[in-house]
Amino acid sequence: MTTAPASAHPYDGMDPYTTGCASTKVNTGKKASLKNEVGDSLGTIRLFYSRRCGTNWGEVSVAKSGSGAITVFTSKTSRSFSYRPGNGGHHWGNMVYAPSGVCAKATGSVTTGIGRANKGSGTTPKACG
Repeated sequence: MTTAPASAHPYDGMDPYTTGCASTKVNTGKKASLKNEVGDSLGTIRLFYSRRCGTNWGEVSVAKSGSGAITVFTSKTSRSFSYRPGNGGHHWGNMVYAPSGVCAKATGSVTTGIGRANKGSGTTPKACG
């Protein structure tokens, strides 16, 4: 008997809102500031979990003009999503399957203009379901 690798789960890389997984989302309480090199906060990233789907993803709150990336990691896989300005500065990444007992974390980046002072990043602490 063979089993598919964890990265082959059907929710991996999918949008939590279009799949309906976000309807059971839980804020894990894990968050981080997206800070530039001098420590100024340019936004926040939060890690979410879906009880129904057994998945994690990250969501950022940044300036409406911000663009960047969101990546969610487990010990076995990761999924990334790039976002563009708009949507009121609220963006979310794609999901990674992380059922009970699997730890996950999210990283985010944002660029709000030219120069290093307008680029920030951060990583949430791990949450283990």
